[in-house]
Amino acid sequence: MGKIKQGILGGFSGKVGTVVGGAWKGIDYMRSLATSVSNPKTSAQMAVRTNFSTIARIMSKANLLLKESNWRQAKKQSAFNAGVRINYKNAVVDGVIDMERLVFGEFSLSELTGLEAEFVPDGTDLILNATWTNDANDETSFADDQVAVAIVKVPADGGMDDVIIDYLNYKREDEQLRMFIGLVESFTPGDKFYAYVGVGRNPRNPREVINIPARNVVKFRTSKTI
Repeated sequence: MGKIKQGILGGFSGKVGTVVGGAWKGIDYMRSLATSVSNPKTSAQMAVRTNFSTIARIMSKANLLLKESNWRQAKKQSAFNAGVRINYKNAVVDGVIDMERLVFGEFSLSELTGLEAEFVPDGTDLILNATWTNDANDETSFADDQVAVAIVKVPADGGMDDVIIDYLNYKREDEQLRMFIGLVESFTPGDKFYAYVGVGRNPRNPREVINIPARNVVKFRTSKTI
């Protein structure tokens, strides 16, 4: 049974006959119950579903990062919804996800100048090394701007993608970072790793995390056959 909480002209929640009402982020809505459900499974439609599911899964695992970007200010949608929508629109090319086009938010700070990065084996470990130039000007960039990294692993065996989000103890002034990814022996031959490196203003509140700007994110890709 539906409940009308704001008078006859207000929104309602629950089901009334064949109509369902509710509210999301302060927006009242109504929808009719489906009389029948079709579930076509053409190759094109299955590709759309797979791409959408993959992007949603990656954005879900990176949700903390998304909520600290300015996507948290998206109107009438969550940061996660914005991440899925924007990446599905921009990163799917000819029916395939271009991992180098993924972004994790927006923020208008200066990027890391001369950023270079690579995945390298170090004994039994896989390491991400990155270097850049400290060009802090105390106006749009600062020496204590904090660096963060997102790593997305795309398994060669078609399994679930994995996402590692790390707010490192590195700053713009450090000009380098070294991030442990994992034991090489734990990866499947042909696994691909994508690194997304960004920088944002170091927060005054240590409990806060930083904003990672889309235009300030530089992507690097490597695949390693074990």
